[in-house]
Amino acid sequence: MSVIMDIGTPVRYPRTGTVGTIVRIEERNGFSFAELDSTGMLYRADMLVPATLVERSGRTEDRSEDISIVEKERTDSRDNGFMELPNLDSACNGAG
Repeated sequence: MSVIMDIGTPVRYPRTGTVGTIVRIEERNGFSFAELDSTGMLYRADMLVPATLVERSGRTEDRSEDISIVEKERTDSRDNGFMELPNLDSACNGAG
């Protein structure tokens, strides 16, 4: 049984779990290839399976806490700079 996939069809590539929507289809060397919007890469159409895209709704995300954490990490890394640590295991201590 063959599943008809066309531009706009949500699909999944089972080998890697990549999910996306088909944006382009082309023929090469006797095979059909589909380009996915999520990666911009071509996948053999016969290796793709239909997928259901789930829209996230009913959940509002407050990103302000995430943003403040990232800003704090940025300022902390600038303040500390790169600290050189002593060579504790004596590996790579010079020529022989």
